[in-house]
Amino acid sequence: MKRFLLAISTLAVMASCDITVIEPRYDYREQMVGYYDMEEYSETFNDYTYYSVHITKDYSSNDRIYLKNFYGANISVYAYVDYTKITIPNQVVNGYEIEGVGTLQGSNLSLNYRVKDLYHYSATDFCETWGERD
Repeated sequence: MKRFLLAISTLAVMASCDITVIEPRYDYREQMVGYYDMEEYSETFNDYTYYSVHITKDYSSNDRIYLKNFYGANISVYAYVDYTKITIPNQVVNGYEIEGVGTLQGSNLSLNYRVKDLYHYSATDFCETWGERD
């Protein structure tokens, strides 16, 4: 009888224990952080431009990054990351209205976006840009 009570007590104690499994969370922005040498093709002006972009994480958000020297215009835009996809929401930065999308494959960054210069009222610039991480 004592064995039976001991077995029941042990089972009751074990059943009341909570086991928490903590799985590490992967930050997909980590694979994007760095400097990129960019080649930009303007469909609007049929012109190529070369410049460098620096991507950093926004530490106040778990899915936002900053692209510094975007468009080769020394401006910083923010974007959201979902795995390897990048979404640049509509935003106005230093007189430029910007919106676009992109992807990262390995160390290669590909962006498609539009830029409108609000100060000079020029045509909307539709750009395809490719870059490789340094």
